[in-house]
Amino acid sequence: MGIIIKLYSTNISMKHPFTGPRTRRQKKTPSEKGTPTPEEKRPRTAFSGSQLARLKHEFSENRYLTEKRRQQLSAELGLNEAQIKIWFQNKRAKIKKASGQKNPLALQLMAQGLYNHSTIALTREEEELQELHAQAKV
Repeated sequence: MGIIIKLYSTNISMKHPFTGPRTRRQKKTPSEKGTPTPEEKRPRTAFSGSQLARLKHEFSENRYLTEKRRQQLSAELGLNEAQIKIWFQNKRAKIKKASGQKNPLALQLMAQGLYNHSTIALTREEEELQELHAQAKV
């Protein structure tokens, strides 16, 4: 009776046994990745005026939907739940972006010069923090 020893690489998950040197993988096409090509993509949802009015009204009542409320709206508006969920997410993101509120972590990273994906101009304070950090690096 022999002993079987399995070797595992330390840099990949334990599910994948070590099989020798790495080889470069060929890139997958979008359809192979599961990413739809432009021809396969679902067209953008065009909400009707009444659907938009209802979604805006619901949003004004509550910015977050429960699962039950989302299901009710889905049935009432003839939309699927994902469309409603995404509409609410997009609406919240749009309001946040328009208000200029910044996440405290993003502000900290910006001060360290590690992050600036903002489309909103930096405040004077933010610019000064970035300059101070840049000078500290020199």
